Amino acid sequence: MTKPYYEVKKTITNTFYFNLKTSEDEIILYGETCKTLKLCKQQIIFIKQNAYDYDCYQSKITKNNKHYFNLLQKEDIILGQSNKYNTLEEKELAIAAVMLYATVATIDFLNESDE
Repeated sequence: MTKPYYEVKKTITNTFYFNLKTSEDEIILYGETCKTLKLCKQQIIFIKQNAYDYDCYQSKITKNNKHYFNLLQKEDIILGQSNKYNTLEEKELAIAAVMLYATVATIDFLNESDE
């Protein structure tokens, strides 16, 4: 079994984003789009620094009553967003997974030449 990892990708518009994935390749956090790879890496560092702090998770509900969360930097800057969940319990389990995996995840670049 592999470790959890941040999958960093380059878009067709030459911006970068990441997804935090479990060892089973399930996406548990979607990163915001960044103009440069350096900013994308910095965003991952901020996530690693803030993931253990429950106060950095902002719970939300969609118009369709789906539960999700944003992971925030201390200044209320969104670092990442979760999937949408049917229940509050599922969302809380997802927060626990991000708290567990975010700090130990490795970084995997889709295109090594972009590093």
